[in-house]
Amino acid sequence: MSEINITAALNKAEWNAFIKHNYPPVGAFMQTWEWGEFSKSIGRKTERYFLHDGGELAASFTLVYHSLPFGLSYGYVPRGPVIAASRAPGLESINILRAIKRWSEQKLPGLIFLRLEPPVSQVSLGKNDDGFVIPDYYIQPRHNTGVCLEPNEENITASFHSSTRSNIRVAEKRGVTAEMKPTVTEADFDRFFDMVKDIIKRNGGKNPYPSRAYFHSLFKNVPTATEISDSSNLSIGAFYGYQHSRPAAIHFVLFFGNTATYLFGASYTDCLPSKVETYLHWATMREAKRRGMKFYDLGGIDENCWPTLTKFKRQFHGKEFHYVGNIDIPMRPAMYRAYNIFRKLNFSKFFLGKIKNYIRREHSNKHSA
Repeated sequence: MSEINITAALNKAEWNAFIKHNYPPVGAFMQTWEWGEFSKSIGRKTERYFLHDGGELAASFTLVYHSLPFGLSYGYVPRGPVIAASRAPGLESINILRAIKRWSEQKLPGLIFLRLEPPVSQVSLGKNDDGFVIPDYYIQPRHNTGVCLEPNEENITASFHSSTRSNIRVAEKRGVTAEMKPTVTEADFDRFFDMVKDIIKRNGGKNPYPSRAYFHSLFKNVPTATEISDSSNLSIGAFYGYQHSRPAAIHFVLFFGNTATYLFGASYTDCLPSKVETYLHWATMREAKRRGMKFYDLGGIDENCWPTLTKFKRQFHGKEFHYVGNIDIPMRPAMYRAYNIFRKLNFSKFFLGKIKNYIRREHSNKHSA
């Protein structure tokens, strides 16, 4: 590999075209131009860079700055860098990571560290690759599952687990229907967050959703999918599931390249027996297939963190994708070590609080029995 040059990317069409033709099937939306604009809109400094090798585009990455206390910050490259598909995945990937490391040490000395998240299954760092750190945690899921949409609909459903096929039939018998809405209104957001309240109750008070302002910025910066949406641009669709014409579930889905990505969803608890969630995923897959998509990304899976959700997703029998996770480049090693210590302490406090609440509830239950 010849000397690699890293330059700022300024052209949206050129950028999205490279991402579209070189990304792996899942996770590419986080490297699109539109997602970068969304990132800026929620207050995060965001930059885009191309890596040129001998005059050819070899890779690209979106760099997002995250603020820390005391005026400190770190850089994060979500699901990136994206490496040209024509490049051999092994040595080429390592050389590109090394080039980014040299560049970041020269151009980003003020950061505590730069966090890369290459969408490759493995990276074999050599003995001389000092300065790379693989932490024992990750940001984006290391494992995803996506349903292949290339077969006909009959063969796609035939590949599902028998219980999933049964749930689709049950939903139809119980009056479940679905539609993709052409626009998303404040009333739709009201409905979605009403469902979120229901989910928070189901989760024992835990809220996994971002704020309403987050969703406003998302829909402001990512265009709503239309009949003529160009797959070279990121777009978003809102899918409603109904039971007997009553709203029962809402899914937000991204479209880019050959992949539709399930992003967020919510539902009413009393509608779950209708199997509306399963049916709405299937309805979205059908729409994605109609639009020429080859994959429907159901999102992350993890048997330890999300056992129930993982079992539900795996029953669609999609292809599973495995990624290496985070690779950090500490620019200020002492502060990087301190960051990880404080991070672990915060998690310890979180879990300690959970244990104290559990003991308090048990004590209360004994006295009220």
